[in-house]
Amino acid sequence: MVAVLFLLLFGPSKLPQMARDIGRFVNEARRSMDEFKSELTSGVDDGDDDEHDKTPRRKR
Repeated sequence: MVAVLFLLLFGPSKLPQMARDIGRFVNEARRSMDEFKSELTSGVDDGDDDEHDKTPRRKR
């Protein structure tokens, strides 16, 4: 249904280019998210554990 709407709005000549652009955008967004996640996890592994040692622990 959505594909037919896009076909009517943009025409058959624009659809392949639009699909490539959307694919590139999604690929770049995934790459950015993976890079962001790796930076977060490497930041935690680098020495942020020292702050956790300073917090008082509750005894049970």
